[in-house]
Amino acid sequence: MKFDEIEAKVHSKEDLLQFIKLLKVNYLENEQEWENTSIDTFLDGMEAWTNDTDLLTEEATWSTFAKILYAGSRYE
Repeated sequence: MKFDEIEAKVHSKEDLLQFIKLLKVNYLENEQEWENTSIDTFLDGMEAWTNDTDLLTEEATWSTFAKILYAGSRYE
């Protein structure tokens, strides 16, 4: 799943759990594509993207959390 597809596909707890499983598989199969491969850089990426983005509102959704997790894998 790509970043721009998250909003349309993650609407529930079950969707988020499936997304997390897909993110793990993506990491295991494509680690070289990930910018942040350690827990500290992953969390830094999540924090930086959450701080920098204008896409988040006060009304968090399941897709919001998925976006933050995805950003952790790639955002610097």
